[in-house]
Amino acid sequence: MTRLTSDLGAGPVFEPVAGLASGLGAGLVFGLVAGLAGVFGLVLGLDSAWGRLGLARLWLAWHGHQPPRLMAFLADAHERGILRQAGAVWEFRHANLQRRLANRP
Repeated sequence: MTRLTSDLGAGPVFEPVAGLASGLGAGLVFGLVAGLAGVFGLVLGLDSAWGRLGLARLWLAWHGHQPPRLMAFLADAHERGILRQAGAVWEFRHANLQRRLANRP
């Protein structure tokens, strides 16, 4: 790297500008690589069953078809006696409620 000096011998004039340009270039390259890696990871993550489940939960919550915190909602309904848990299955305790929800379009 050559140093350009002023006529008065005040020291390097363009050295900080060159450092700034190389730093911006390196930051741009790093940001591009990191962004592409993030997009690639997102695509691979959405290809798995967990990724699709997470996307579906976000979509349903966004459109008001499911509570955003589904497990907290189910635990609260269980504590209030509305739901019972049989293994990994949640069931409504009251037959009238089951029939009413089953008949909805």
